[in-house]
Amino acid sequence: MSYNTVASSLANTSYLNNIEYLDLYWSEKEIVRFIKKTEAIISVLKEAPKTFKTWHVDTTIHCIEIEKQITLYYEIQENTVYLLLFFTNHQNPEKLQELLLG
Repeated sequence: MSYNTVASSLANTSYLNNIEYLDLYWSEKEIVRFIKKTEAIISVLKEAPKTFKTWHVDTTIHCIEIEKQITLYYEIQENTVYLLLFFTNHQNPEKLQELLLG
């Protein structure tokens, strides 16, 4: 079964913010690596979204570390994977809960 993927506005914003950060403080090489890893993970999500672990706070949300510093959070509903957030791991974990749970 192939799943559709839909990115929330928060996922789009956080993805672009991470790319902007890499552009400011790192090199194009790191930007390309981040984009390629993200694309590879999304390809896996389209085929087997339950492969990755669930979030300990809310088990309807799954997560996968893209880079040591960035984790993708997503939710599965029927045949769609909803990308929720690209979270920068050095941030306060309370902010993560606030962003994902409101």
